Amino acid sequence: MCKQSGFSRYQKRVIKFLTDYLGANIPFTYERTQTNHMKVLIDGVPKPLFTGSTPSDKKTFNNFIAEVKREVKAIDSADESEVSSSQVPKTIIVHKESNDRLIQSSVKALRGRIDSLKTREEEQVLETRTLEFVDTLRSDTVKHALSLAMQARKQGAYLKPKDIKVLEDKIRSHLDFMMPTMACYGELLNSKTKYSVAKTTALVAVNDEVITEEAESAPLEQMKPIDAVSMVNPNENKQADFPANDLLKMNSTERVNLLRKLSKSEALTLIEDIKQAIALNREQDIQSVVSLILEKDLPIEAIISRIDAA
Repeated sequence: MCKQSGFSRYQKRVIKFLTDYLGANIPFTYERTQTNHMKVLIDGVPKPLFTGSTPSDKKTFNNFIAEVKREVKAIDSADESEVSSSQVPKTIIVHKESNDRLIQSSVKALRGRIDSLKTREEEQVLETRTLEFVDTLRSDTVKHALSLAMQARKQGAYLKPKDIKVLEDKIRSHLDFMMPTMACYGELLNSKTKYSVAKTTALVAVNDEVITEEAESAPLEQMKPIDAVSMVNPNENKQADFPANDLLKMNSTERVNLLRKLSKSEALTLIEDIKQAIALNREQDIQSVVSLILEKDLPIEAIISRIDAA
């Protein structure tokens, strides 16, 4: 689970540190354990890192930071021949910082809806009973997230196709680290297949019918649940083609009836896009406020005091 709403203030502080320290280059993910501790997985670190829900003493946060830095330093120890920043042209530094911001913005948007992404992908794996589409689905998800992040920025250098490909590859590495592996889906398909066959066998046994080889080896597609919408309206097209403004002009009942024509996968995709649009609008509003503060040269302390007093 990667939504921050269920984490303590201390854990949110840890998440912010991880985001800032690991940056756009090192994928990581986190989840809350049954004991309310936080489990952190960092790409390249062979073991999970744990921290509590509330700090036991003042040094807890510093100790965790030191542990993360030790593990990351161990990853980087194999390649220490980096060029110093003084030797890198300023234009390249600015370009890299701009690209890193795009990566972090895209990853943040994906991390905020990772649960729905996992649900959608798992639903499609079980529905199609194949893993061939997963690579394409994740690539499309990455391209969509990067495209929205690029649209949200007010200005930035022109990105060549090869630069966009590099950004997509980096975002994809973050997404792959957060999503289930192909091995996990293989085990899931195995368990579901065995469960479906066992359930069919049990139902036949209850009816005192003979189980034939044809029944046991029946295609799995025949065992898939029937879509309720298709049963009610078999001739209607599930793809709802309508502008958002027309949808808002309808009353609640009309909207619900229209949205019911969407499949579960399509509905989840729509929900994800709405969540990402809200997140990008929020980021844009924050950037606008920051730009206004800098333009007017307003003291940040006075603004904070006004917010606290409100």
